[in-house]
Order: sequence, then C-alpha cells, then structure tokens
Amino acid sequence: MIKLIIFDWDDVIVMGAKEGYFACYHKAIEGVGVHLSPEEEKKRILAKWSKPYREELKELLKEYPEKVDAACVLYEKEYWGDTFTCELKLVPGVLELLKRLGLKYKLAVATGKHPKMLKEHEIPHFGIPNVFSQIISTHDIVDVDKMKPHPYMVEKIMNEVGAKPNETVLVGDAITDMQMAFAANVTPVAVLTGHMDKEQAEGLNVKYIIPDVTHIEPILEKV
Repeated sequence: MIKLIIFDWDDVIVMGAKEGYFACYHKAIEGVGVHLSPEEEKKRILAKWSKPYREELKELLKEYPEKVDAACVLYEKEYWGDTFTCELKLVPGVLELLKRLGLKYKLAVATGKHPKMLKEHEIPHFGIPNVFSQIISTHDIVDVDKMKPHPYMVEKIMNEVGAKPNETVLVGDAITDMQMAFAANVTPVAVLTGHMDKEQAEGLNVKYIIPDVTHIEPILEKV
C-alpha cells in the first residue's frame, strides 16, 4: 500500500518552468557577451539539467570560465524577476488533486527548484494548499554527487516521514527522476508534460506512464 508520494515540481505540478529556465540562461550568457546557437545552447543546458544554476552556467560558458560569476548575477536577476515567472502556469486540476491526495497520503517534493522560489513565490502565488510534509531541493545539497539521479533526496524524504521504498511513489517528468526512483527502489511514475516522452520512459522500463499528474489516482490503486 502506498504511503508516500514524492513529486518533482517543474513540469509536473507547474508548467512552463523549462521555458522560464531557458530564457533566464539565455539572457545571462547574452548579457556577458556570449552567443551560442539555439541548438548548442539547448544541448548544454540539458547536459546539466537539474543541477544548480552555477553548474549550468559553467557548462554554457565552458570556454569562458571567467564570465561565470557575472553570468550568475544576471541569471539571478532574471530568475527572481519577470523573465522566469511569466512563463509559469499550473497543470489544470492540480490544486484539487493535491487536496484529495493530501487526505490519504504523505506528500513531498524533490526538486531542482530554488526553495525560496517555491515556498515564497510559487506556492503562495498559485494558492497551492499546505499539503507537503517535506520539500527538498538540489540547492539544499552541498555534495553535487548526491543530486539527481542519486537516490539521496528520495531516501532523505522517506527517512523523515517514516516510509519504506515499497510504500513510496516518485512522480517525475525527466529521465533523471526515473533513474533516481529506481536507485532508491521506489515505484516511478512518468508524466509526459516535461522532458521525457513515452518511448524514453518505456526504454527505462517504467511501468506507469500517464499524460499528466492528474491521472495518477488510478495508478495509486494498482501499485
């Protein structure tokens, strides 16, 4: 029986984050005078996806390491300003879903999103109910080797709420989410609202694949 549901945040609960991050990274590197083709820019961002923004900018500016600090300042300005937030919207029906799930399960979040953005901006802005027992971000992790797809985030949440792997489901939109779930021996559920398509999920042997997070309730009855 499932006791704990761990959600990735971006492109699972809130949509448009990918476009928001891409826009912020683009403005940051352009602001320090570096111009990459759209294809190369996308390739480098995805190479470090889910890592802290400094790691992303190091990859984007790997030929210009001396520009990373300045780019980080510009990125933060864009991230906390309108460039990022104007791209966001909730998955339709997710507020009602979270309220229902919160009555039956422990809910938690494992995300690459900055915790301040999540707790002080997006959750209040969208009126998301206070249903999460734990929220852990990659920004809270000092050791970069413990970030996704390492199982550390999932294991930490399970320990905090007292759930076992066979009582836990992880809902994510990216390959690293699925890999993290398998590494932690929890059940992965793939949503097709982000980075991963159905073929990629099937290639990872993910059993449960749904169009978006609002389709999860029937899955929870099967696990």
